[in-house]
Amino acid sequence: MDHRKPTNLIKIEEIFNILKGEIHLDRGPHPVPHNFYQNISNLVSLLKEQNEKENLELQKENDGATEKISKEINSNLVNLVVKLTTLIFVLRCKKISNSSKSQNTFEYSNLTDEEKYVFFGNREREQKINIVLKMLLEGKSKTLEKIASSINQNFVIIRFLDSMEQFVGVNMNKYGPYQRDDVAILPFENARSIIENNKAVEIRKVD
Repeated sequence: MDHRKPTNLIKIEEIFNILKGEIHLDRGPHPVPHNFYQNISNLVSLLKEQNEKENLELQKENDGATEKISKEINSNLVNLVVKLTTLIFVLRCKKISNSSKSQNTFEYSNLTDEEKYVFFGNREREQKINIVLKMLLEGKSKTLEKIASSINQNFVIIRFLDSMEQFVGVNMNKYGPYQRDDVAILPFENARSIIENNKAVEIRKVD
């Protein structure tokens, strides 16, 4: 049984006001409730559940016109919430990225956990860029060779959309053959080529 109460739901007006405030504030993301995105997710989930429930009830009443109007209103609400939230999230993440590039400081405590997830991803990428540049400028070619060879140790999980013959990977190991819907762990370089040729899709791990 779902114990979430409609009175506790985040309001669209609140989402809009947060977006408006974020647009007017240039430097760094401003404070938002730590569970801001979770509250929005709950709202979207409940709107979708309500839409499905109303559809079933209206189908029983056989009122096609009412069903269509109700469904459109609910669908428009969901789309509005999703678009507002996307604008907020993208804008705040851009501010995080720009602050890192310009070495400007911002209040880390203003970030939600979801935004911290993006922040650490950006931080890791920037560190890798700095390492490669440092090795280039210091002429450490052997270290660069080790960095370049490490790409062959990166593996991804993919699901095949079509059959594929056996092949030799960049690490000189043999892979396949594969059938449609087979799942395999392949070196990134090989997987990238297969995905780009629309032969497979990556299965992203979610912890």
